[in-house]
Amino acid sequence: MQHCQVIIIGGGPGGYESAIRLSQYGISSLLMEKERLGGLCLNWGCIPTKALVKSAELYSEILNADNFGLPKPEITLQYNKVWQRKNAVVEQLTSGIEFLFSKHDIPVIKATAVSVTKEKGNYIVTTLEGESYSSEYVILATGSETKELPGIIIDEKDILSSTGILKMQELPKELAIIGGGVIGCEFASIFSAFGVQVTIIEFLPHLIATEEEEISKRLAMQFKKNGVKVITNTGVQEIIKKDKHLELKLNNNTTLTADKVLLSVGRKPVNNLTWKGININEEKGAIVINDFMQTSCDKIYAIGDVTGKMQLAHTASKQGLIAAQHIASRFCPEKCFAPQEPLNYNNIPRCIFTHPEIASVGYTQKDAEEIFGDVRVGKFPFAANGKAVAMGNINGFVKTIARKDTSELVGMHIMGPNAAELIAQGTIMIVNKNKAEDIDSFVFAHPTLSEAIMEAMEDLQSKSIHKI
Repeated sequence: MQHCQVIIIGGGPGGYESAIRLSQYGISSLLMEKERLGGLCLNWGCIPTKALVKSAELYSEILNADNFGLPKPEITLQYNKVWQRKNAVVEQLTSGIEFLFSKHDIPVIKATAVSVTKEKGNYIVTTLEGESYSSEYVILATGSETKELPGIIIDEKDILSSTGILKMQELPKELAIIGGGVIGCEFASIFSAFGVQVTIIEFLPHLIATEEEEISKRLAMQFKKNGVKVITNTGVQEIIKKDKHLELKLNNNTTLTADKVLLSVGRKPVNNLTWKGININEEKGAIVINDFMQTSCDKIYAIGDVTGKMQLAHTASKQGLIAAQHIASRFCPEKCFAPQEPLNYNNIPRCIFTHPEIASVGYTQKDAEEIFGDVRVGKFPFAANGKAVAMGNINGFVKTIARKDTSELVGMHIMGPNAAELIAQGTIMIVNKNKAEDIDSFVFAHPTLSEAIMEAMEDLQSKSIHKI
């Protein structure tokens, strides 16, 4: 039986990064993954969708070339080439991770783990194929899977998951998206840019309901401007297949038709292991962890979506590094490996790659008011930012939220060009507990989009120079 110090179950961002970090600490590990390294994010999520986002953005810019003083070309979208580029991007990055594992001499067991047994102080992980491996510690990084709705079954032919839609090699004429969260809105942006008639059906009153309400409303307005039909406060009761199309019956006594349906109503933890002689606490299907990612069994750690925390790749990565660091501290107690402060999930940035992009970190205004009482709010529109005007991309704004009593920044929300890149500045300021007046000592380059952050921070003190 092969033995190592740590077995990692799951090769997504959290799993593979914790394996590499353990190797850097001189701790032996092996990783079990039935698919290729990179997990959902790299193979069927974050990366392939961003490849499609880039193609969609470029296609839209070409179609609007006359807005930039250039001749408007006559072009025909060849989606099969877009699809092939998406696959090439995934292949390049996946191969890169596989090279890193080879470089660090980390074994990868291409198998599905089915059970974990405790024997004589070690943990025996058994695979579906009947092979067993032993270790002193285990890190669970088994991820999540798509939720389904009662009576609506994903067949990956007509009714698709986010994984299935990425395998679709031809564009439908009409696409219905059930669920107006992050995944649904991103795919709506992508496929509407490619000329698909998209309809979003959302059960809640607003799209991306966990974000700032103003951003949600602005996104819905932009979608409608781009030809995306948005139906809120509405559920789908039934989908009937008729000849070459699908008929969706809604709970408002109306119907709509589509060629394909994307079901994107959230994800649930994948937690299918059998525990033998081990008690692992769970809550609503998720594994309960402490600040060091330990489960109720202190030598078994859990990271990523299976923990029920923020379902983001960078959350899983950070959790994996914390788990690796804590395990290292137990092997080498003389070294101070353990993190000094617990991970603050509220300070993890959230990004939505729609057009325009959306990114946020910290509290919404509503949540901040509930927690801190009175708050200060600063805003600055990209329409007044020189770089955004030069780019021809002025839709959106930066919103900052600070406590009124201490002026500490507790939230930043960006809608507009490069929002996902800009939000790192807000993350740094919030983590460092910067106050509104601290911006007075910062110098921002001109002309840059970052100046919108500067002016939104200045607006907390009613000192923004260019606010319209």
